[in-house]
Amino acid sequence: MSQIIIHVDMDAFYASVEMRDDPSLRGKPLIIGSLPYERGVVSTCSYEARKFGVHSAMNIKDAYRLCPDGIYMHPNFEKYKAVSDRLHEIWGSYATASETIALDEAYLDVTETAGSFERAREMAMEIKSRTAAELGLSCSVGLAYSKSAAKTASEEKKPDGYFEILTPQDFMDLVIDRD
Repeated sequence: MSQIIIHVDMDAFYASVEMRDDPSLRGKPLIIGSLPYERGVVSTCSYEARKFGVHSAMNIKDAYRLCPDGIYMHPNFEKYKAVSDRLHEIWGSYATASETIALDEAYLDVTETAGSFERAREMAMEIKSRTAAELGLSCSVGLAYSKSAAKTASEEKKPDGYFEILTPQDFMDLVIDRD
């Protein structure tokens, strides 16, 4: 049997945690990182801020020029680490091996625990629903035959998406269709 990999990636993780904890921030351009008068960068931002062209690693002054009416906040890494620990507990319960990429992202090898792509698809949906139900957060999930294909799959339908790439041919077709 070939590998069965699930890649889980939280959607705008820091911003989503802040919006979950303070509902008044929902639907607004939220930028987590430095404040506009400080020297620094954007750690992440809500999808509403992304509509203005703001993105991670952008100089905070550039972000402010693009989105002067945004809400700017410093990150709360203690809070994000606590949420991350819980996320990885949920995700790890499905895999025989997992590789943490960041606080909000992991590869899960479900080859043995799933046994088939059909069961892996069910597991991926369970991961999405448990993440939402237990932590009040959305994630994007990719299912594939390899890590690189799973990562590409998880990015395909962001935010709160699911996509699968089950064969190398499916991967090639997807990449070719983008050109």
